[in-house]
Amino acid sequence: MKALGSLRHKCPYSLKSASEGLSPVVGSLLLLLITFALVGAIVSSLSLSGVSNFQPPVAKITLKSCEGGIYGSGPVSQWVTFKENQIVLMHEGGDSLSLDSISIRISGYGNSFQGNISNGTGKRAEGNLEIIYMDLSQKGKNQKYYVDYNNATLEDGSWDVGERLVLCGQDSAVGTVKSRVKVSVNGNDKTSDNYGFKSGTEVTLKIIDRRSRNVIAERKASVKLAD
Repeated sequence: MKALGSLRHKCPYSLKSASEGLSPVVGSLLLLLITFALVGAIVSSLSLSGVSNFQPPVAKITLKSCEGGIYGSGPVSQWVTFKENQIVLMHEGGDSLSLDSISIRISGYGNSFQGNISNGTGKRAEGNLEIIYMDLSQKGKNQKYYVDYNNATLEDGSWDVGERLVLCGQDSAVGTVKSRVKVSVNGNDKTSDNYGFKSGTEVTLKIIDRRSRNVIAERKASVKLAD
């Protein structure tokens, strides 16, 4: 009977000690499970959003030529039309670039027009130019120049290795079509969205991936007077 009484007194203490020993282990396991669940949720959300799999495109773009001149200033014999202002770019390696997701920004000194050119009420605007090609597709572009010059590049919707891209001062859409080539002079964007660069000056051109906002290439060139 003494032994039984002794056992009754010892059991509660033994059970209590076991439960106390298990508590830290259970707590640690719960923390690990919560951590794994949170990590899994974050990875899953990133995968669904496409962030984890997205890599900005990488491409080698060279500026082959840059010709132009200002229209309507100085002797008439030296006037250069907007369509004669041409920049030729070449894709020489790397990823194919989707025309819908690539924009181009060009800055330099030159001119555009403000007002209505067709009825003679337009006026020249000369100064620091900022040109933005919002994308490189044929949407919002001049069909006669941009599309004709770049027909081979435009047909499959991507700018591939070995293909050239020609930009000219007359690329802005005409008529009622909303242009996706935007031109500002000295910060004023109320222009005809056409452009010409002064010969002998330098232009800076940036090719940008719109999705990642990464600059794929940045090139500078001196403007050669167009023949």
